[in-house]
Amino acid sequence: MKKIFFIISIGIIILIGIIGLSYNSNNKNTFTQDGVTYALTLDGASVNNFPSKGMYRIDVECTNATGKWLYDEWKLAVENINGTNATCDVNFVTIDKTYLNNYIIGLSGSIQGDGQVVSENGYRYEGKNPNNYVWFNNELWRIIGVFDSTSHGQSGQNLVKIIRANSIGVLAWDKSYTNDWTASSLMNLLNGSYLNAQDGTDSGYCYRLAVQNLPSILTNCDYTNVGVKVTYRNMIANVKWHLPSVEHSSIIPDSSTGDINTTIDEFYMYEIESVESSKYPTEWEGKIGLMYSSDYGYSVLASNCARTTYLEDYDSSTCAGESWLYGEGYESTITTVAYSGSIVYLDYSGEFSTNMSGFGNSTRPVLYLDSSVYVIDGNGTMSDPYIIGM
Repeated sequence: MKKIFFIISIGIIILIGIIGLSYNSNNKNTFTQDGVTYALTLDGASVNNFPSKGMYRIDVECTNATGKWLYDEWKLAVENINGTNATCDVNFVTIDKTYLNNYIIGLSGSIQGDGQVVSENGYRYEGKNPNNYVWFNNELWRIIGVFDSTSHGQSGQNLVKIIRANSIGVLAWDKSYTNDWTASSLMNLLNGSYLNAQDGTDSGYCYRLAVQNLPSILTNCDYTNVGVKVTYRNMIANVKWHLPSVEHSSIIPDSSTGDINTTIDEFYMYEIESVESSKYPTEWEGKIGLMYSSDYGYSVLASNCARTTYLEDYDSSTCAGESWLYGEGYESTITTVAYSGSIVYLDYSGEFSTNMSGFGNSTRPVLYLDSSVYVIDGNGTMSDPYIIGM
């Protein structure tokens, strides 16, 4: 079977509605294009064209074809057309605006897939595979949780923090082996080429590994396709990020192993203190960052991995094995180690350790959504992620 794929836009629908409208036995207005017959309804009533973009949930049901509504582009995509009797019913249902942050807070205490939402220094998803998938930037991201101004600095605002489901590649935290996030190559790459969907290969920040001060330039920092698309940039909040730098005597990494000998509750309190004696700035204002070490620490099931467990001991089936954030191999966090040029990273075994910032690790962008972002549809599963709008 030959695969056919096409997109119908608002303008074309209106044009067809004017010149090709017919009436079928089911009392629905229909039109036919490229061998597929379409019928549109709005709140149960037959209509002639797509309504303007607004507060609607759109259900698409096709026979002998596969249809999907593209909320961001406000278009209908149809593929896998089989035979000459393909039909698609497109139903627009008016919905009330429910803000995503309030929706998630309302889930607190409830089981969500193979996990749950808990109130623990924010409203967080914990467990091996909770229903925290969200469709952002035309790809899957996952919801870390909802946080107040303690986390992001926006007074009176509860903001949803999300992380890309998959890494955008192995990238050096900083090409010069320093650990000042505000001047790092990765910060510049994420908030420049990646944020603006540009090719950053020759930006001066695209590095995988710095060897003897001769960084290797990557060839895959072209973010024109995977970078943040225009329709999503306004959804990203510009916030204050804490820049924790491990230097308290109780959190100094083990000199021989680099392990972090502290609990996640202790580490969280350290993250938000913004210690004034740090060598580099303790705060940064921007849009794209990385996960905090505490984001991973709190993502494990507390019932299986007690909060008294040291982070160096998270490499177990009851800790790392019960975390939805685990699984990208060596992954960078935004946390650094004072004065050493090192960063804290999550290793392949599921525990935290430290390494030089010039070494490359998996990189998953993290951001906060604006408080005006609302949920349109979906149940948070991978196959039916939350659809959001603004």
